[in-house]
Amino acid sequence: MKVDVHAHCYPTPYMEELYKMGVGEEGWVGVKIDGWEGAEARIAKMDQLGVDVQVLGLSDPNVYFPDAGLSNALAQITNDFIADVARQHPRRFLALASIPLTNLDHAMAELTRAMDTLKMDGIVLGTNVNQGPLSDDMYLPFFEEVDRRKVPVVLHPIRSIAESVMPKEDSSLGVAAQVGFLFETTRVIAQMTFKGTFERFQNLTFILPHSGGAIPFICPRWDIFYHSRPEGHRLRKLPNPPTHYLKRHYYDTALSYAHSALQCTLALAGVDHVCFGTDHPFTADFRARDTIESIEAYGFTAEEKEKIYFRNAQRLFPRL
Repeated sequence: MKVDVHAHCYPTPYMEELYKMGVGEEGWVGVKIDGWEGAEARIAKMDQLGVDVQVLGLSDPNVYFPDAGLSNALAQITNDFIADVARQHPRRFLALASIPLTNLDHAMAELTRAMDTLKMDGIVLGTNVNQGPLSDDMYLPFFEEVDRRKVPVVLHPIRSIAESVMPKEDSSLGVAAQVGFLFETTRVIAQMTFKGTFERFQNLTFILPHSGGAIPFICPRWDIFYHSRPEGHRLRKLPNPPTHYLKRHYYDTALSYAHSALQCTLALAGVDHVCFGTDHPFTADFRARDTIESIEAYGFTAEEKEKIYFRNAQRLFPRL
């Protein structure tokens, strides 16, 4: 069985609101975004690609808009839609809830509704909320509740901060999406790790797309800083070095399936914390096939491949 932990669903009612905000043919993230093509069409594509289950959630821009009321309404529309898709096709789809973090009361209420009423399988958060970092202390009560419930969290990069510090030309060249996205994930996890968020909330576990951005490659530097650099004294208030907390998270293979990338990810997290992911439908069909071919050619044992394709996801999502 192959479980794709990184797949997206843009409900048509959600897209209609985005179009009203001026999202054109190029979409919010520089590529054309279509509304949901329908469950049967998506399942046919999954069968074609050899994928048994997709974990569905929003990508950029999630439901983060300056108007808190609009954000809350879009979260409810999106969650109702995706939960219904998973309810109608329970053997093919899992559902991730979007949370309207623009207002903490709304966020707490929608988390409760998504988990208790809609029976969704986890949540998907963006790395920043209207250019405010997800690591801000204002979100600690929310993470406390996520920790208490042991809800799995997909942390997906949001492009707005990356775009705000890059020239317009970089955006048109794809630098914001191809570089900024990866460092958005890296930045937020570094901030939350260094601030002690993962020490405080022992059950808070993220699934990190794109192998966690730059994290697997640069995290040894964080441990060096922790152990030996004079300016690392604040970091040394943590009882463990940064990689201790990073090993808790899960890292997907979406667009990060090259053997060199897998090598870095495995060195950090081990095979028990790597999950198959494709970023469908933002990636061409051949990328999903390339991901599978790369995993098959890496030299994993049959047991290790089963962990990557299915067993690791099963630990995160019991409904599997």
